[in-house]
Parts: sequence; structure tokens; C-alpha cells
Amino acid sequence: MEPAAIVDRLARVREDLDRACERLTAPTAEAIEVCSGELESAARQLIEFQPELGAESGNAAALEEAWRVRRSFLRARKLIQGAAMFHGNWMRLRGTISGGYTPSGEPAPVLHGSRICLQA
Repeated sequence: MEPAAIVDRLARVREDLDRACERLTAPTAEAIEVCSGELESAARQLIEFQPELGAESGNAAALEEAWRVRRSFLRARKLIQGAAMFHGNWMRLRGTISGGYTPSGEPAPVLHGSRICLQA
């Protein structure tokens, strides 16, 4: 593979990750669904050309772009973790509001009904 081609492929992965990060800064249900597809696409692309990356070990431009991809990935991970913590805290608050506290002082667990999501 040409050195410029691997840099372009890495840049496309980074762009997917950056778009996902943008969506995660205001995570509506729709944004998270689209974001999920962008993250899957980025992962799939990396897996597809991972064997070719080893041949580019001396390519400074590819290495620089790989570090950019890594930073974007870490940012996406941090945003996802923040969203999960936010959701978890709301679940605890909801448990407290709807069920009070357990004898040990913890918020009461929130009991959820089953959900099924079908898409055609």
C-alpha cells in the first residue's frame, strides 16, 4: 500500500471518531444511535487494514495520524464513560425518589420492565 493511502485511511477513521465525539457532547437518543454506527465503522476500518499498518512503521505521517486516531478514540471513550456515569446517577436518583432507601442506606433499585426493540 502506498504511504499516503494508509494516512488517508487513518484520517477517515479519525473523522468517524471525531463525528461520534461531536454527537456524544449532546447525546440524544438519535445521536447515540448514529454515533454507535460511526464507532462501529471506525473499528471495522481499523480491523480491515491493521495487517498493513505494520509495514508502515517507518512512515512518520502514518505514525502521526495513528496518534491522532488514538486521541480521538480516547476522547470518545471518555465521553461514553461520562454518559454512562450520568445515566447511572440518574438511575440512583430515580430509585431514591420512587422507592426511598434500602435498610443499608442505598437508593432503592429501579425495577425495569422488559424492552424489545425491532427495526425493519
